[in-house]
Amino acid sequence: MNQNRLSRPPKTIGILGGMGPQAGFDLATKVTSQTAVARDQDHIPIVLYSQPDIPDRTAYLADAEAPNPAPAIARAFMHLEDCGAEVAGLACNTAHTPLIFDDVTDILQSRGSHLNILHLIEETVSGIKRAYPEVERVGVLGTVGTLSSRLYDQRLEAAGFAAIQPDHTDGLTESIYNDVYGVKVCSSPASTEARDHVLEAIEQVRTKGAQMVILGCTELPLAVPEKDIGGLALIDPAVMLARALVNHAAPDRLRPMNVSPQY
Repeated sequence: MNQNRLSRPPKTIGILGGMGPQAGFDLATKVTSQTAVARDQDHIPIVLYSQPDIPDRTAYLADAEAPNPAPAIARAFMHLEDCGAEVAGLACNTAHTPLIFDDVTDILQSRGSHLNILHLIEETVSGIKRAYPEVERVGVLGTVGTLSSRLYDQRLEAAGFAAIQPDHTDGLTESIYNDVYGVKVCSSPASTEARDHVLEAIEQVRTKGAQMVILGCTELPLAVPEKDIGGLALIDPAVMLARALVNHAAPDRLRPMNVSPQY
């Protein structure tokens, strides 16, 4: 590696995990894998805060009387900032719904935070637009909260894509939350049952015309880690966020994007 590249110290990356924990570890791993290095010292400093006590995001979106996760998320981001993080990402898709994410940013602004928090969904959609300019129809999988709020759909449509959701989401819910085989219980490795449910949902949106599929819950790529299934490209938002974090922290160390040639 050309040492002239390293004349500017990188910004410290903060990762807020715990929702669930394996998703935060996975994002940190992907930050490392998306960084071009020749030695240990070339890597970007990362602060990972895995905070599992944050109230469930989907439960709050379904019931306004349930605990609001925003204050706990904001406190966790403040902790990351206190630990030196300058740019940060949140390893949870559902937490980016405006009802939660806007509360988080309002709390942080009121406390004088200067932490630059990247938006997982925005980074994913813009990354797809750059890497797959010929795609028109994008399948979206995720939690009930993510799908019902059309979190990805609205941004995809604004970017010129058609968003396609599966007709049946019970299997996806089971793949994430089932207390025996769901990814929140069995994540390393994920269970065969969870993987089968995700594959079924992928096939649903494929038959409806999707040219690629966003695995729009941080647990879903843990069950289906492939880049494509039968030529259908699978988009892992954690990879898109990891690349954005590297680009903000040390743009000269971002690896070239490696995309599937089929969609």
